[in-house]
Amino acid sequence: MNFDKTKAMRNAERYLSQGKIRAAIGEYEQVIKNDPRDFGTLNMLGDLYIKTSSKKQAVSCYNSVAEHYSNLGFAQKAIAVYNKISKIEPNSVEVSEKLAELYKTKGSVREARSHYVTLAEHYQKNGKTVEAIAIWKQIAILDPNNTEVFANIAKAHLDDGQQDEAIEAYVECGNRFAKQKKHDLALNWFEKALTVRSEEPTALAGFVSSKIALDAVGEAVERLSGLLEVSPFNREILQILIDCHLTVGNLADAEKTVIKLVEQEPANYPKFLELAAIYLKNDDLPSTSRILTMSSEHMLVGGQAGEFNALINEVLSRDPDHLDALRLLVRYCAWQKDEKGFRDGLVRLAGIAKASGFAEDERYALSQLVMIFPHEAEYSNRLKEINEEYGFADEEAAESLFDKQFFNREASDLPIASSGDEELDEFEAVGADFAIVADGVSTGVVAADFEPVIETFHGEIAVEPIDEDPTTEFDEQPEPSGASRLEKEIESIRFYIESGYLELADKAIHELRGEFGDRVELDELRKYLTSVSAQSEAAAAVELVAEPHGMTTGSFDLGDLRSELGLEEPEAADDSDYETRYHTAVAYQEMGLIEQAIREFQDAVALVSPDDGTRRFFQCANLLGHCFMQQGMPTLALKWFNRTLETNGLLEEEKQALWYEVGAAYELDGDVENAAKYFELVYAENVNFRDVRNRVKSVMASH
Repeated sequence: MNFDKTKAMRNAERYLSQGKIRAAIGEYEQVIKNDPRDFGTLNMLGDLYIKTSSKKQAVSCYNSVAEHYSNLGFAQKAIAVYNKISKIEPNSVEVSEKLAELYKTKGSVREARSHYVTLAEHYQKNGKTVEAIAIWKQIAILDPNNTEVFANIAKAHLDDGQQDEAIEAYVECGNRFAKQKKHDLALNWFEKALTVRSEEPTALAGFVSSKIALDAVGEAVERLSGLLEVSPFNREILQILIDCHLTVGNLADAEKTVIKLVEQEPANYPKFLELAAIYLKNDDLPSTSRILTMSSEHMLVGGQAGEFNALINEVLSRDPDHLDALRLLVRYCAWQKDEKGFRDGLVRLAGIAKASGFAEDERYALSQLVMIFPHEAEYSNRLKEINEEYGFADEEAAESLFDKQFFNREASDLPIASSGDEELDEFEAVGADFAIVADGVSTGVVAADFEPVIETFHGEIAVEPIDEDPTTEFDEQPEPSGASRLEKEIESIRFYIESGYLELADKAIHELRGEFGDRVELDELRKYLTSVSAQSEAAAAVELVAEPHGMTTGSFDLGDLRSELGLEEPEAADDSDYETRYHTAVAYQEMGLIEQAIREFQDAVALVSPDDGTRRFFQCANLLGHCFMQQGMPTLALKWFNRTLETNGLLEEEKQALWYEVGAAYELDGDVENAAKYFELVYAENVNFRDVRNRVKSVMASH
């Protein structure tokens, strides 16, 4: 028998008019049973259940109706029905959640926030911290002007032992107040974060920014300086302090701090460039040149030679007679093996130095020009004239006075920008205490009892101060013996060989033979020149052979070519063998020729051992690991990083760096478990090491 819905509806209406509610409910129940999609009748049935105190049945009806309206996008109708349920069950978490979402969809922020707060407080009261935090974050997103909510987020995180997340909430609140220019309130929240962790970089950055906005930069500097007394090697605090000084224009203090930062981590040398740009903008050319001098090796080794040259030329365009910039220009041309530029720079340096009365600069330039143009009487006569006038010994001409000027000038000779008339009293770090090892892991102060040595065109540059009495007059120096002069001449020729000036070196060796006769030292020097020349010819032959067959440089075996050309390998390995191979490998690596670099590094590392008392094995094995990482071969990289760890006398910082690289190699190899193990080793020793905090989180999440 078919159900007559119309008749049932009429019966229900008649019963309602007669006050017979239960009879009407019975008719409506039959209608819903036969037509469950009649949501209007279902809503009416819920209302009738309320009148008969059948709350459970009423809630069931209302839930079905509300979900129907919500699914159709009728937010207001759904809200009205859920509000009916809320009156019946005022503490219903489910209803509060539904209403919060609907009000959010509708754009009613105040009502949505009210229901979210109810929901969050319920979760927090019942110990459901994760759920409570999620709701508090919803409130923060919903209402950007609501800052107090972050107190609740932070408290929930602290209750759950999550310090990082609590700090993040405090800092976010502080940043929101800062955006509203309410820096006093912002400081309160940054202080809360710093109470949890005093050296938190994000909180310190916000704290400093607000202090500067309130014209209280002194308090910010005092806070950072105090932290550095406790943690002098905290690079993140040093960076914040630098930014603080730069923001308020304290360039002298900024320069001191940048020097400390780069001494600890050479990779931060771009801060020098930022400072140089400000000096240049202020038209402070001496300070610009000084900063470029300190960062020159970093820029050249780091592949920023073009930018370095542009800055030098900018200084010289404003002051063509600027001696410091001319020295840098000569340095740049030597690095680039630009023979014409090198010669022209020396001529220019000699002329300006003569006009300015800087005898040592002129003497250096002339001594190099005499080597390049041995038949130009003008240069040799002027050099002789200077030596006689100032009491220099003729034999000293081969010594690189330029290198002394370039790296070891006294602090008093290097003017520094200051606040008012106050001088930068700590700049001696640039002279006697500033050393750079561009391709090694560490940078430190070198011994003070060696002559200045600069290995140009290679990755490792060590700058060492001169141990001499500054009061001693030149004419009181003892005359060097013939053997001493020969040693200096040989050292100078080695410089030209390593710089690529092979023809000049050949001529100089021939002249020394004429003066000193056949000597063992000259035979060894000739052998070294032959070896370097053969390598250059072999490299050129590689290009000629590879081009016709479409071969890439990376696939060519240089050893096979040497064999085909009949080039003999040295009979016994010595220091020069290692140095040649190591620096050749560094050059290949800088040019992106990784396979060739690996081959040369492997040859070099075979000549040394972890316990030979030098840093050679450490440097070579470490760079081999990096090369294999660049090639996407983490397994081979792991071999060399682990072998690097065999080096005797590793510093803690070096161990941490190697653990980090091992972890990165394991991560690249997909071994998350071992990656986590090594990242955690670093994290346990130094939570501020590079990005190890994020690395640990990442691998733990993947584990």
